[in-house]
Amino acid sequence: MNTFNAAATRVAVAVMNHRERIAEALRESPERGSGVVETIVIVAGFAGLAFTVYLAVAGKVHDWMAKIPGATGP
Repeated sequence: MNTFNAAATRVAVAVMNHRERIAEALRESPERGSGVVETIVIVAGFAGLAFTVYLAVAGKVHDWMAKIPGATGP
């Protein structure tokens, strides 16, 4: 049991030290959050591009469907 307690204590201390080092590195970084903003801008750009492609393709598909005899109904 003493070995288990010692191992658990070492793991807990290592995790706390690692967490503290990460927190300190984040505090020192002047560009905190810039990656998030860049990602949002990129995703929004691709969403706009996808919507534009959808509009172009949807128009062509509707035109093709309109040329099919009997596609408008009975």
